[in-house]
Amino acid sequence: MSYVTRHLLPGETVVHETHLSRIVYLPALIFLLLAGLLAGVIVRAGPDAQAALPVPALFLAGALVMFVWGFIRVSSAEFAVTNKRVIVKVGLLRRHSSEILLRQVEGIAVDQGLLGRLFNYGTLVIEGTGSDRTPYPGIGGPLQFRLAVQEQIDRALAPPAAAAAPVDRYESLQRLQSLRAQGALTDAEFEREKRRILGPPVT
Repeated sequence: MSYVTRHLLPGETVVHETHLSRIVYLPALIFLLLAGLLAGVIVRAGPDAQAALPVPALFLAGALVMFVWGFIRVSSAEFAVTNKRVIVKVGLLRRHSSEILLRQVEGIAVDQGLLGRLFNYGTLVIEGTGSDRTPYPGIGGPLQFRLAVQEQIDRALAPPAAAAAPVDRYESLQRLQSLRAQGALTDAEFEREKRRILGPPVT
């Protein structure tokens, strides 16, 4: 069970979630490509270059370490919008969590570079009453997250729908009487509609 699910309030539901972008695996991918490139160069250079094989092995080990670190970051980070709050949790051993009520959110800043716009990731800063304005880099779909927050704030601040105007029973009965007089309603239909308008008798 996720952190967000465990900490939902009564009547609270998650309306939008996002995680860290897969861009966090980019350093591991670069090291992996370098390891493969160096290994290919050494193999083509012949037996005299075999002594340099530990170099691509080091790059391969570095790629593995970076991949594991990226996986830990992705799996331990949660960003959610509920109908009541904005919830953020990052970190595994050293956890940082932030839970801001919708009415306390003053704004959400999104910073995206060229790669961020191309691959739909960016840095998120939640501005709220008493919040620490911590930047969260590498968030997947930051603009969609901000839009979800804005929609929930609009719903929370929207005035309650006006109650339906009460039905004028007198006018309804007059209309039924007129329809019966014109022959559009039988006596049985008139009595049935009359009971429906007046409701069940009070005992």
